[in-house]
Amino acid sequence: MNLNYYSILLILFISLTSFGQSYSNTEIYSWYDTQTGIQNSKLLRGVEYIEEHRMINENHKFLESNEFQKGVLVYDGQLFNEVTLKFNIYDDILLIYLQYEQRNLFFELFSDKVNNFQLHGHEFSYIKTDNDSSILGFYEIISEEGDFKIFKKHIKDRTERRDKRLAYFEFYAAKPAYVFEYNGEFYDLNKRRDLFSRFPDRKKEIKDFYRDFKKQSRNNPDEFMERLAEKMSILLSNTQNDIDE
Repeated sequence: MNLNYYSILLILFISLTSFGQSYSNTEIYSWYDTQTGIQNSKLLRGVEYIEEHRMINENHKFLESNEFQKGVLVYDGQLFNEVTLKFNIYDDILLIYLQYEQRNLFFELFSDKVNNFQLHGHEFSYIKTDNDSSILGFYEIISEEGDFKIFKKHIKDRTERRDKRLAYFEFYAAKPAYVFEYNGEFYDLNKRRDLFSRFPDRKKEIKDFYRDFKKQSRNNPDEFMERLAEKMSILLSNTQNDIDE
C-alpha cells in the first residue's frame, strides 16, 4: 500500500527531528528513500525504453558515458540523491536504472516531470516555454544567477556505418544551441543579432562585448556565455535603474 501524504510528512518530520543538524540533506533524503521504499516512489512512473540504434564503439548517443552513472534528480517536485541515470542526448530523454523486487529495471522518465538533474558534473533543466514552441527539452544550465539566464542544448548527429558483418550507428557532438531567459520568456541565442532584436537600445554595448571576447567565444563558448550573462544582467539592471530615476 502506498504511503499517503500525511504519512510521508510525518516520516520527514520525525527524520529531521531525530537526525538533527549533524546530518546533511543528502543523508536525510537517502534515509527517507529507504523508509518509503521504491514501490512508493514516483521514480516508478515512466515508459519502456527501446534502443533503436545499434552502437558498438565509444561514439554513442549519451552524455559522456554509455554506462549508467550516479546522479541527482528532482522528479515531479521530489528530490532523489544517488539515483542511477543516463542522458540520451540524441533523443533528448533521461533514462533511469532501478532494482525492484529482484528485478533490474531501466526505462525512460517522463520528460515534463523532470524538473532538473545533475550528471557528470553538469546540471540540466527541462524547459517548455509559451513564447517559442521550438525551445523544448533538456538544457544545461550555463548561468542562472542574474536576471539574464543562459541555457545550452546539447546536440548529437548520427552516421550509419556498414561493414561485412553488420550495420551500426555512430554519434558525434554537433554545435550546441544556446537560449536565454529574460522576464520569464525564452529566446534563441545563436548569434548576437538575437540580442539586438530583443535589446535594441543596448546594441553598441553588445557589439563591443562580442568584439572584445571574440577569441573566447570560439575557444570556450560556455565560458563566453557565462561572461555574457553577467554582462547582460548588469546592462539590464542599469537600464531599469535609469527608468526608475
